[in-house]
Amino acid sequence: MPSTAEHQAPPLNLENETATFLQELSDVQADLLNVLHRKREQMVANDLEAMEQTMVSEQALLDRLDQLRDSRQTLLADARGKGLPSDSMHSLARALDEDQSGELAMKAHTAKDAMRHIQNETLTNFVLAQQTVLHLSQLLQIIATGGKLKPTYEAENASNQGGTLVDQDA
Repeated sequence: MPSTAEHQAPPLNLENETATFLQELSDVQADLLNVLHRKREQMVANDLEAMEQTMVSEQALLDRLDQLRDSRQTLLADARGKGLPSDSMHSLARALDEDQSGELAMKAHTAKDAMRHIQNETLTNFVLAQQTVLHLSQLLQIIATGGKLKPTYEAENASNQGGTLVDQDA
């Protein structure tokens, strides 16, 4: 029976560490969304200098995310050692919130939703960058060909030969 009592009354420090982790994750996610938004605006404005500065902010956020990933692994390992769910932060938060308001579980759910939003914003920026590369490629092709389109799958000088059934001697 001690394991049941331990499960129903999880150690306060694990609960506090989980709450601190989720708050830090929420802060990093908000910062990352701001950086992604700023980066998209800079890509549209073609502001290379500002984009270089944004890259510094991005790297700092990546470092913070690495630290959070390590903290997450430690928290989940501690939870596993105490017999609590350790498959995800959401399940751990729900287990720690069983007799409370559900605040931890709500924070974990919000963090999960924020991550989906970040994925969408990242995809949007990727598509914008790909469209820019495609546009530049088309401009280079126009410059290289002098604005004249050259068919890709046509035999050389075929367009200068005319119709073969009418124009050639029989």
